[in-house]
Amino acid sequence: MRPTVRMFVQDAAENMPIADPVVEIGARPAEGQEHEANLRSLFAGHTYIGCDYQEGPNVDRVEDIHELSFEDSSVGTVVCVETLEHVADPLRGVREIHRILKPGGVAIITSVMFMPIHAHPWDYWRFTPEGFALLLEPFETSLSFAYGYDLLPEGVHGVGVKGPFDGLTRERFPRTDAECRRWGDGMPVDLGPIRMTIPQLWRFAAKNTIEAGKRRLDRRGKRR
Repeated sequence: MRPTVRMFVQDAAENMPIADPVVEIGARPAEGQEHEANLRSLFAGHTYIGCDYQEGPNVDRVEDIHELSFEDSSVGTVVCVETLEHVADPLRGVREIHRILKPGGVAIITSVMFMPIHAHPWDYWRFTPEGFALLLEPFETSLSFAYGYDLLPEGVHGVGVKGPFDGLTRERFPRTDAECRRWGDGMPVDLGPIRMTIPQLWRFAAKNTIEAGKRRLDRRGKRR
């Protein structure tokens, strides 16, 4: 899980009206991310139910986002981060999230755009900021914004409220807003959506130069 995603969820947990139960959709972490992808500690004191399509760490209930077993208007808060790219029908999935939320309930959602294929167990979609805003259309009040290079952001964040809500602006997410604004700072090597420091560039160049030299030697050895 990218640090900005956890930062966004923390901002939402501290600055949005969080009601019980808190249901996380897509709670099973990728291998090696068991610690940083566990969001329960951000909702201390709340009833927390981790759900996923498959059993695994942090999963309390096996659920299909396309057809959630929760009753209408029975859930206070839904967390669904870095998951919708793995969902066959994300529009239907978000409609299900909206259905199970209580009036005034909050959905905290993120996904990716500039990201390699990462099956978990499948990988279907990438979302532009405009496309992500479209996902949130079922909600009466919503906010979405992106992190990274303007023309190819790394990821998209969004909050939807099932009902009217005054003051849903980026200022409610101070850590995330600051991180978005300073993206690329201190990284003068500008390759569009990829930014590097000078030391990172030298390490990258050295590593690839060494690997290219090894491949060249291997080809020469095979020709002999």
